[in-house]
Amino acid sequence: MARLSDFPCYEPNKPPQYHRYHSEVSFLDEVEAITGKRWGAQGIGKLREVVVVNPGETEVESLYDEDPAFFLFNGVKPDLGLMQRQHAGMVAFYQKEGIKVHYMEYPGGARSAYGPLKRAISAAVCCVVNGGALISREATPYWRGRSLHAARFLSSIGCPILHTVVGKGVCEIGAFRRMSDDFVVGMLSSDCNEDGLDQVMPVLKKCGYREVLVARSPGVLNRFYDDVVGWIHADMWIAPVDVRLALIYPPWCDFQTIRKLLDLEYNLIEVPEEEQRRAFACNALTLEPRRLLMAEGAPLTVKALRAENVEVIEIPYDEVMKYGGGISCTTGQLIRDPGPTLFD
Repeated sequence: MARLSDFPCYEPNKPPQYHRYHSEVSFLDEVEAITGKRWGAQGIGKLREVVVVNPGETEVESLYDEDPAFFLFNGVKPDLGLMQRQHAGMVAFYQKEGIKVHYMEYPGGARSAYGPLKRAISAAVCCVVNGGALISREATPYWRGRSLHAARFLSSIGCPILHTVVGKGVCEIGAFRRMSDDFVVGMLSSDCNEDGLDQVMPVLKKCGYREVLVARSPGVLNRFYDDVVGWIHADMWIAPVDVRLALIYPPWCDFQTIRKLLDLEYNLIEVPEEEQRRAFACNALTLEPRRLLMAEGAPLTVKALRAENVEVIEIPYDEVMKYGGGISCTTGQLIRDPGPTLFD
């Protein structure tokens, strides 16, 4: 039964004390009381809840063969059955770990604003930080539409929507790398312009990030290159392992970013080129500090991690990666325990 003393800033025989209530109680203080959960996958605290999208026919549409460069792939499409089995293996691992798995679906089929919704499997479109979610505005026409489904899904499970990128802003915020509870790495690229970044930056600060490191991407213009997939999202070339410990693939980021990470006293484990291309090693998922889920195929990287006392779990995921993303891309992080911070 509710008591008057349960109400913040209550004073007998007075109207609500707005000046105190508004100055002393933040949105984050009330999220769990309102929604029933402490929403947030802010950093690298223990992972508790995720969302995934089961691979479907939209990943192997015949339309993509008509112009692979436009659809940003090398012409080799995945075997859908094997892709589904490998994805199911990842889900089974999460469930075995006690991580609650939600499924996001596309009622009526995975359709973009203009046709098939390519890379519909990318559950990382759901970007949940302290207090709720930021909704992207996607970069390419055949990705436009995922954000609507993400917003519907998040609302259906009671997760607040903090901001939606609008206007001509572009920001696929789910691919930012949440390095700790107070440090995040984003990237200006084909998938994030300055307008989009300007829109999400104040929300990131309000949610507790004291440092937002903005990397700069190499460019894409009139030619398709096999490594273009790594130029568009930060989670393709950097992965948090612990506070001040990270995997990195330097060719896909700018040197100023490396300089800043070293200034922050990061120990950077450099991934060899062949392992990054074969296994998307930097697209690993941090389960908790010094515990990493990775795709098979990066033995030198795994050896370097284990030399740092990191537990590495490897799963087969090469067929899924043919669609253009890896484990981090196909896992939407919803709830983590509070984790370590970089600055405190």
